[in-house]
Amino acid sequence: MRKKRIEIHNDREYKKFLRRITLYKRMFYRNTLFIIDSNIHDPNINYIIEALNIKKRKDRIQYVYDKSCEMIDEKGKEKNICGFKNYKCYVQRETKSKACNGCCKYCMYQTKNGCPTKNLACKLFNCSEVTSRHDVVKYRDLKILKLLSLKNRFIVKSDYFSTREDVLKDLYSYSVIYSTCRILYRWTKNDYFFSRKQKRKKRVNK
Repeated sequence: MRKKRIEIHNDREYKKFLRRITLYKRMFYRNTLFIIDSNIHDPNINYIIEALNIKKRKDRIQYVYDKSCEMIDEKGKEKNICGFKNYKCYVQRETKSKACNGCCKYCMYQTKNGCPTKNLACKLFNCSEVTSRHDVVKYRDLKILKLLSLKNRFIVKSDYFSTREDVLKDLYSYSVIYSTCRILYRWTKNDYFFSRKQKRKKRVNK
């Protein structure tokens, strides 16, 4: 396997590297081992290089997805960014809402102990109340996502309330129509679940 050394020592070289990611993903570099030489402190660089050295498509997609989730979790580690108290977030407490679990109340996978799966779209979403109080990871901060196709970048931003396994299956697919149909089906299923849940609560409160 041939080797390609990439040097990044200033902002100009970093931007040049990011622009060339699409080129480095191509078949021409399939048998290339990328080596980084950089004095810039940005974990995205090493993660991107590691992903480029994963040559199997599905393995690379899985690495990019899991690493993105990990970066968000690391940023928010030991922080209660949604301000949960007694299962209610900032907004639910301020509006004196009877609802619990913040935005996760709409998800059929929610538990009292938190999210049992890893959904990147959900992790990237933060309401204005959260962003006004905390420095959160945004989509543009995850440079590693440039390794995904345009279709897959759209999916990781919009595939809410789905399990990690379902999202990865959407990302593995080459068909936009197939992935979109799967997402719409899960949205419908989740909406039905939420509606049933609300109806049960109304019957109990009568």
